[in-house]
Amino acid sequence: MARQVVSRGAKIQCETGGQNPTVILADADLDRAAETITYAAMGYAGQKRTATTQVIAEEIVYEELRDRLVAAAEDLEVVDPGKETCQVGPMIEEDSRSSALEALARSGGRILTGGEPLDRDGFYLEPTLVELEDPKDPLTQKEILAPVAALLKAGSAEDAVQIANGVRQRHVAAAFTNDLDQAMQFAGRLEAGLVRVNTATVGVDYRVPLEGTKDSGIGPEVQGLAARDFYTETRVISISP
Repeated sequence: MARQVVSRGAKIQCETGGQNPTVILADADLDRAAETITYAAMGYAGQKRTATTQVIAEEIVYEELRDRLVAAAEDLEVVDPGKETCQVGPMIEEDSRSSALEALARSGGRILTGGEPLDRDGFYLEPTLVELEDPKDPLTQKEILAPVAALLKAGSAEDAVQIANGVRQRHVAAAFTNDLDQAMQFAGRLEAGLVRVNTATVGVDYRVPLEGTKDSGIGPEVQGLAARDFYTETRVISISP
């Protein structure tokens, strides 16, 4: 499609996917991080381009965070979106759920919780956390748009940066830390169109430009003044007195 549009000489913006990490540094508020990440990964059944797909925690806090994430995921209300209590709804179609289950089967990770379809009216999938040892596991490299998140351990903040940057598509990255200087330094090294500190990868502020890095998109940013510029033609009037 992109080639067809370009062949007509038209402007183009293409959104091509995102693998969005959240990094938890050693000094982070783990309760807040776990609650925020669970929503960011599982809300809307994970079917948002900015959903958290990778959770990367420094080794010193890894086990504590893992336990909190599992508990938070298992506590989610997976019900019909028409109910006010709904936190995770169904996937959009059966093929989408099947694709997610196939991705889980291909992964070499260990399922900590979830991973099974639910027997009810609609294409529901249990909120799923998968513990990985290999940062290059297929689950980290290909977007599946499902309530599934991979959990990885990093030996240090430097290792966390390397793991987070090791994917082809990236819209948003997030980091949890209570050290502002470290947050700014860390954010500058994450390869992402938008970096958020102590908050979820999901969520829209239409005043803020948003576009991914690497293979996440083609063309200029969306939202904010950048989006206005995309739809604007510059015209010059020159008058000789």
